[in-house]
Amino acid sequence: MVNQFDDFDTGGGGSEGPWLQWSARGTLDAEIPPKSFLIRDAAGKTAFAGFTGAGVVLDIANMQTGWCHSDGTPGVAPEWRMNKSVSRFEPAPGDEYKKGFKMRVALGQGKTADWEQAGAAVWGAFCGMVAAFKSQPPGDMLPLVKMTGTKLQQFKRGSTVEPTLEVSKWVPRPDCLKPDAVRVATDPAPHPAAQPAPVSAIIPADSEF
Repeated sequence: MVNQFDDFDTGGGGSEGPWLQWSARGTLDAEIPPKSFLIRDAAGKTAFAGFTGAGVVLDIANMQTGWCHSDGTPGVAPEWRMNKSVSRFEPAPGDEYKKGFKMRVALGQGKTADWEQAGAAVWGAFCGMVAAFKSQPPGDMLPLVKMTGTKLQQFKRGSTVEPTLEVSKWVPRPDCLKPDAVRVATDPAPHPAAQPAPVSAIIPADSEF
């Protein structure tokens, strides 16, 4: 069986949501703590503990890599330039573009989200799993991924915190990631305005797929 990650090139729009996102610094209102994941939808942002609980299933079979540019303007979607395949990274369209990816993920309890994110932290975390992806078993098996910690990335100007992700095991494709699946809306639990959001607001830590 040909594995697309045998030739993965690390590079040396239009999704329905909700969206999964890594937040190195958290939010100013402290509702999303630093070094954590969150779920973003029309209702706002809610802390998500799935990576440190049961894990998250990544649909790497249908993912895309590419370049992303965003000026941070609220309500303005990022501009993506996708690669033709994960085996070859296209040249950067400009200095302001960052490497990133798009993929669908299973959160547990039949719920899904779009993980569409770019930047050094998430790109480094994803590339750290590529070696494990090359050992993908035959059949429609997908990686169940967990976060084991974080590490600091220091640059000439500034720094960021990268999540350390690892493939816990390989699982059959969940029904919620099949082409004919009906999306189950996330239903974040309410929380006090001045308190950090409970990390189990979206998916309990012991959730199963």
